[in-house]
Amino acid sequence: MSAEPSELSVSQARDHFSDAVSRASFAGQITYITRGRGHRRAAAIVPAELVEEYEAMLDSEDGRIAQQRLADLEAGRASAVSADEATQTLGL
Repeated sequence: MSAEPSELSVSQARDHFSDAVSRASFAGQITYITRGRGHRRAAAIVPAELVEEYEAMLDSEDGRIAQQRLADLEAGRASAVSADEATQTLGL
C-alpha cells in the first residue's frame, strides 16, 4: 500500500465515500471506518487487489489443509464419517 491509512467516522465516510474509494483504487490507501465514542474500527475501504490476494491466500491454505486431510485418510491416521453422522454429532 502506497498511502498511509486514514480513518473516517461512519458519517464522514458517507459524505466522502467516493473520495475514499478513489484513494483505495488509485493510491492504494486503506480507509478505516470508525464508530462510537471510542472511534472503534468497524470496517474498511481497501483496494480490491488486497482482498483478491487475501482470498487467494485463503484458497491456497484451504487446498493445503484438504490435501493433508486426504493424506491422513489414505494413511489411516484419520477416518471419515457420513454427513448424517456429523450432523447428528454436532447437533445440527
